[in-house]
Amino acid sequence: MLVMHTPPQHHIVILGAGFGGLRTALELEKRRARLKDFHVTLIDKRSEHVYTPLLYEVSTGALHDNQKFCVGELCSGVAVPLEAYPQAMRSKRLTFKRGEVTGIDPKKKEVHLKDGTRISYDDLVVALGSAVSTFGIPGVNEHALFMKCLADAFRVRQRLAEFLGAYVEGKEKRVEIVVGGAGPTGTETAAELGNFFDRLVKNGIIKRKDYEIRLVEAAPDILGIYPEKFRVHARARLETIGVILMTNTKILEVKKKQVVTDKGEINADVMIWSGGIRPLDVVKTFGLALDEKGWIPVEPSVLVKGQKDIWAIGDVAAFLDPKTGKRVPALAQATTKEASVVAENVTRRLERKRPMAFHPPSHWVTAIPLGGAYGLVDFGSWSLRGRLGYFVRKAADFFYFFSILPFGQAFRMWLKGTNVYIKND
Repeated sequence: MLVMHTPPQHHIVILGAGFGGLRTALELEKRRARLKDFHVTLIDKRSEHVYTPLLYEVSTGALHDNQKFCVGELCSGVAVPLEAYPQAMRSKRLTFKRGEVTGIDPKKKEVHLKDGTRISYDDLVVALGSAVSTFGIPGVNEHALFMKCLADAFRVRQRLAEFLGAYVEGKEKRVEIVVGGAGPTGTETAAELGNFFDRLVKNGIIKRKDYEIRLVEAAPDILGIYPEKFRVHARARLETIGVILMTNTKILEVKKKQVVTDKGEINADVMIWSGGIRPLDVVKTFGLALDEKGWIPVEPSVLVKGQKDIWAIGDVAAFLDPKTGKRVPALAQATTKEASVVAENVTRRLERKRPMAFHPPSHWVTAIPLGGAYGLVDFGSWSLRGRLGYFVRKAADFFYFFSILPFGQAFRMWLKGTNVYIKND
């Protein structure tokens, strides 16, 4: 057992360096004058913070160009190295620790890592995110690809490259792709693939009759959480770029190069699964209260129910909107809002003040790219679509980078990614 030396100051440990964890660290830094003597340890099993809304771009960005040249550029456009992050932000109160969390001990106030390290805390923020849910469908884990992290995007990219290469060499006569799940991730991925193959056709690399992209969804429509008018525009766009929509269709099994549905079998050289999320298995070992689905229920202050110094935000937390009684959606903007709340409440706890409550907005503004220079932006009562929607989304990407990095670094990161991804737009 290794015991990590912890600072004498009030020690705040954050599990997970995704949208919620990283933003919590930044929000705590903003409150340094009020917190005074404190230190933050940010723990993640990966070495980079990934801007996951751009993973679909990584899977196809400049794929028809020199792949070896593009890999580094693809990474630099979506990933922030965490080892150098405290220095980049000029923070002496933040430490990054790479490690996989295997458990926590609320009584001893310790976090346990896979390498045997134990880290004590005064306040703990659980922001570990979620895992891909396969709903127990046979063959998904064995034969499907996911779009959850940077490594997943590169696996999709590699599989596409293999089949396109085989097609160009005459070893394959067709390329057939199935995307399972028509939420935002699946819809964006299918749209990017549709636009990518459309460009390949225009460049004479593949014939239109020689490929097929299907988006399969068990529900009656795609993007079910969005307004009807928004879904109508999305369907029209997908059909324009050649994506075949299969709604009201349940996937029963995934085999090698084949997907079995309740309406028949579909050939699938590449199967990408984006069917939903589930709680991480490790959360079950934490000794915290869980709801019936395995998520961590929290108070309006995002404090874990039954705890005094453990907070949970993002996908892992079951925050119920007091106005609707429904769980806040698993959106990046919801997670970052919760991060601001937890940082404020940790500060207030030290100040011995009453905690603030998180009040979710009645509607979350969402921008969805749908292949090429086309985007949809949902403002609730109205929406934008087409090139204007695309520019709004690109602006949102930049402002996110600017929110976590100094302006110069944010601009360079955004520009590097744009220079590669725009080749498909």
